[in-house]
Amino acid sequence: MADDRTKVWEAAGPLTINLIWPYTTWGGAQIYFLSLVRNAPDGWNFRVIVPTGSDDELMKLFAAAGAKIVYLTTVHNPTPAHGIFEKIARQRRRLRSEKEILALIERLSGEGEIFHIEAGPWQSVSLLKKLAGRGKTFVTVQNAMPSGVSQARKRAWSRRMTSLLSMPSFELFGGNQHAVDDIRTFVPEDLHSKITISRATFSRTDVNKALAMPVHRDEVLTGLGLRPDKLTVLAVGQFIDRKGRWDFLEAARILSENFQFIWVGPTELTDDERARIETYDVRETFRYVLSEDAGKSRAEILAFFRNADIFALPSYWEGLPVSILEAMALGLPIVSTRINGIPEAVIDDITGYLVEAGNAVAFAKAIEKLEAPNLRTRLSEGALAAATGEFEEIVSVSNVFDRYVAPGKQ
Repeated sequence: MADDRTKVWEAAGPLTINLIWPYTTWGGAQIYFLSLVRNAPDGWNFRVIVPTGSDDELMKLFAAAGAKIVYLTTVHNPTPAHGIFEKIARQRRRLRSEKEILALIERLSGEGEIFHIEAGPWQSVSLLKKLAGRGKTFVTVQNAMPSGVSQARKRAWSRRMTSLLSMPSFELFGGNQHAVDDIRTFVPEDLHSKITISRATFSRTDVNKALAMPVHRDEVLTGLGLRPDKLTVLAVGQFIDRKGRWDFLEAARILSENFQFIWVGPTELTDDERARIETYDVRETFRYVLSEDAGKSRAEILAFFRNADIFALPSYWEGLPVSILEAMALGLPIVSTRINGIPEAVIDDITGYLVEAGNAVAFAKAIEKLEAPNLRTRLSEGALAAATGEFEEIVSVSNVFDRYVAPGKQ
């Protein structure tokens, strides 16, 4: 950390920061929050407010870093809603969750506390205004605004975010430059300075630990029923539609002769998911591995990455996945999709290849290019070189800490 910046943070005195998310699924946003706790100056206290049923191992990491965990009883997992009744039910869950968050904050928080929350600023306006009325409030948005909506809805979003950002104690972080640029189009130019970047980030400490661990590729792949001598393609993340899971399986089917595929995810497969996987005829060349089986710590999971030759994630919608940055820092060439913040890290023919989301054939062809050893080596070197600077954990958390201690902006 730069000494001058650290002195400013420490001069702010003891701070209490509330990190809040209302859902039990976890991913890059939680890794991002964990990096804040791990890198904070001495004397800063973190309260993590999450629903009952949140991942035990994740909560242990926060506790080990010094955070106090407080559990909500209401869960609002942002699952897709089909039909008016499901949409109404989802809206009610969100409102119940927000009501409980406010009640808990009113009971636990003191004067001058900071609130940093995962919530849609175009949606959870009442909650965010009430938090901002109590203290500095920050929202991190990992994605650009949802597309394919009416102009009337866009105008409503613009009014809501303009209202929020007009409050001196409210600011937004974008998890990538694409998100920052897009959100700024919804508010007047004089509010643009209240929307700043704090990138999705990875832990250099965990990466270095993973690089220091021995690689037992033969043992690991054989143990999974795969061939150690076959090119291995890895994806890591929730096994859900927006991550492109079925495009990944289709690529596995197309390339089954020369490649094998592994998906590492946090939850058990359902019977329906297992049945659909069977339809791709990839019994010999695809494995789904639970995160807890890949490793008990993040560093151990990252060490598991090193059993692969290529990292591939055909996402339909997300910001810039932390898993992509982690894979780059470990020297894996990347194949992914041209959406949101991903092209900021995955640069065609330098760190990997990009294809259009939803095009499984193009995704498979991009992976197939990497059958050439010299090309894999060149892109691996490019990925390693790119996973530095603005993508480093300390750069991201420093930007956040600067805003925590800065005077409120009008």
